[in-house]
Amino acid sequence: MAHFMVRAALAAAVFSGAYQVAPAAADPIADFYKTKRMTVLISSRAGSGYDVYARLLANNLGRFIPGKPRIIPRNMPGAGGMRLLNHAYNKGKRDGTLLFTLHYNLPMFQAMGGRGVKYDASKIIGLGRLLASNAVTGVWSASKSNVKNIGDAFKRQAVIGSTGATSNSTVYPHVLNNMLGAKFKVVPGYAGASSVFLAMERGEIDGFGAYSYLTLKSIKPDYLNKKLFNPIVQWGPKRELEWSHVPTAIDLAKSKIDRAAMVIASTGPEIGFSYFMPPAVPKARVAALRKAFNAMVKDQAFLDMVKRRKLALRPADSTFVEKLVANVMGAKPPVIDRLRQLMLAKGQGARCQDYTDKKFCRKKRKKKKK
Repeated sequence: MAHFMVRAALAAAVFSGAYQVAPAAADPIADFYKTKRMTVLISSRAGSGYDVYARLLANNLGRFIPGKPRIIPRNMPGAGGMRLLNHAYNKGKRDGTLLFTLHYNLPMFQAMGGRGVKYDASKIIGLGRLLASNAVTGVWSASKSNVKNIGDAFKRQAVIGSTGATSNSTVYPHVLNNMLGAKFKVVPGYAGASSVFLAMERGEIDGFGAYSYLTLKSIKPDYLNKKLFNPIVQWGPKRELEWSHVPTAIDLAKSKIDRAAMVIASTGPEIGFSYFMPPAVPKARVAALRKAFNAMVKDQAFLDMVKRRKLALRPADSTFVEKLVANVMGAKPPVIDRLRQLMLAKGQGARCQDYTDKKFCRKKRKKKKK
């Protein structure tokens, strides 16, 4: 009888609604992203290395984010990536729906007091890195300049094509001129690396100021396989194995202060193709996006896609890329002062205030009247 009464009570509870199955716990991250469209801003034109890898990110990352949002790539070139960073930092959404490429010279440019900086690289939030490799300053093998190595660059002039004033393609040749006495003549203003390469192949210029080794290997494999250009100097913490005979800028530094300056200048290639978010994104969404990125770079379907497209990967997590930026931003004042001296386009009509804010430029002492 007692057993019958218990069963009857349970049945009554079910019909009365008193005995119910608890609903599944809500996922605020998935609930947020399933109704959102994300954006990846790209700091260069279509077809560049930055563009190729940012689109790779956009095509894959959404699968690993709860809610599986669609991610739209959007190119925003200009001013060596500074146009994008200024926009993302000041006007970009801070809700976790905006990612952007970091043109890797920009933390250093800020540390130097660069003109036009409206961002604080120490406050942007890291997502992770897909690729890093040394940058290279190179000269076309068929160039009339006949510059084949750094020694030749001290004797003969090579005309170098570059893009924005703050881009590595402009900055690095000036450093070699000022630190070592090289004779590179920099011609800025090209729309992008593809325009520089085309001008070089046509014989209009002799070489290029900077380009990523592994990106070159993916996008212009014949340049390496057929040795169509001569690598002059590498920019990175150590030499690439394929270019073990080509010195790095750090190798070439002749003084302690110059070496310290070149370590900072060579951090950019290590930052590589990294992705960041504006400040103040909610921590839970930052954590979810970072988890998604780390899962993506280990996913077999993603790795198969990379292999099919003959792309290279050297991934790193958010902690690593944020530390690199912090190292640049924490460089000591004498090192930054030396960098400022080395990067100025001396002998080409440039003044300090053309490159940096006036307050960072030394005032010339007025000559005393006799």
